[in-house]
Amino acid sequence: AETLDAIRALQLVGYQQRSSLKMALGQTLAKSQDEKTAFDICFDQFFQFSSMDSLTDPIDTADLPDNLKGNRKSNLKGTEQKPDKKTNLLKNLSALLSPRLTEKQKATPADSLPPSQSPLGQLLLSGDQAGAAMAMANAGQSVNVSQIQLMTQQGLYGRRMMMAMGLEALEDEIWQAEAAEDPLQKQLAQQLRDARTNLRLEVKDYVERQFLLQAKAKGKRLLQDTMTHAKLEHLRDFKDTQLLVRKLAKRLAKKHAHRKKVYNRGQLDVRSTLRQSIAHDGIMFNPQWKSKRINRPKVMAICDVSGSVSQISRFLLMFLYSLTDVLPRVRAFAFSSHLGEVTELFQQLDLDEAIDETLQHYGNRSTSYGQALIDFKEHCMMDVDKKTTIIMLGDARNNYGNAETAILKELYQRCNQLIWLNPESKNRWGNGDSEMKKYQAYCTTTEVCNSLAHLERAINALLLRQ
Repeated sequence: AETLDAIRALQLVGYQQRSSLKMALGQTLAKSQDEKTAFDICFDQFFQFSSMDSLTDPIDTADLPDNLKGNRKSNLKGTEQKPDKKTNLLKNLSALLSPRLTEKQKATPADSLPPSQSPLGQLLLSGDQAGAAMAMANAGQSVNVSQIQLMTQQGLYGRRMMMAMGLEALEDEIWQAEAAEDPLQKQLAQQLRDARTNLRLEVKDYVERQFLLQAKAKGKRLLQDTMTHAKLEHLRDFKDTQLLVRKLAKRLAKKHAHRKKVYNRGQLDVRSTLRQSIAHDGIMFNPQWKSKRINRPKVMAICDVSGSVSQISRFLLMFLYSLTDVLPRVRAFAFSSHLGEVTELFQQLDLDEAIDETLQHYGNRSTSYGQALIDFKEHCMMDVDKKTTIIMLGDARNNYGNAETAILKELYQRCNQLIWLNPESKNRWGNGDSEMKKYQAYCTTTEVCNSLAHLERAINALLLRQ
């Protein structure tokens, strides 16, 4: 009876509004307080309608080849009325799977290239979003990806899905095209190689989402380990993620809080001990120990809060301001286009409110790293010295504007260290409007940072360099 009531409620309410759907199902399925708690957990994990935004929002058509811009717009038409799981899941799959063309390849019309012979190759180059969605869903079902239990199985299931989609025939075709003397065949091989690389990334993300869906049944410890290593853009259970961030920050604070000036243990300072013993006829009543003074760095965190990067910026700021015992001097800056300091927000408001205010005032604008660097130079350049550590968090995608690398170079020369945390994988650095290759030359350290584990490692390394 409850199932029938839930079906009827779904028919009446629909699933366009997440809050209405949750309320309707909660009223029909959950009776006791324990059931309501269990329902909230299950609903957020199973009905991930909003999680599909992470696959559609970050894609900027400025980064796509010209032949994909029109396809992307036309393919998105008709999906707004009543989106289903499969069309939402890979609404932009063709844009992601289609190869990134080199300048030489752009000079050759796509129609003049020989057609792909393998079924998977034809699918990847056709831009058929519905077919791609069906292929990935069918592959996941055929290899029973829903049965995944351990994080170490993600690579295994990803490989099985690729094989089920026809990877073997695609690789044979790539090998034959590379061996051919026809330059058009070689260009086809390059496109298929790029498409295969992007497909692997998409399959990896798909398997990761399936693992997140199954992980809660394995217990809280396994879930936390999963959330620590999963991409932040895939995490939607914000309350649990926030608790985990605080737990990781507390662990780091405990690890580094004891690194103080200690006098009664450590390495014996022979010279100081002998000097102290002169007053006692050479008897060493008062041993002296070598100690190291720990200098807490001045940290300036400059965070890109536009688009998908805002999720990583949220957790970096949460991390830094949860470590006030070991990082007492933190200044925070946020930007999409123009940059502003938000340190006072974190001093006056609760951590959650300060982050929300930061995202509201500086997020959802056209990104300009050049303008942000100009603003930073005007307001804070004189405050940067050899005790300052600058953390830049962003994907370095500048919308083809002026990169202002001279300003970053000046910051690099003035500060103690400049750390750049980029949420994109390294094979995307420098592609499209990414200026990461230019900025990388003026950074002490550059790291991929798109999970809580990456954030924890980066901040731990910062504390160890003191």
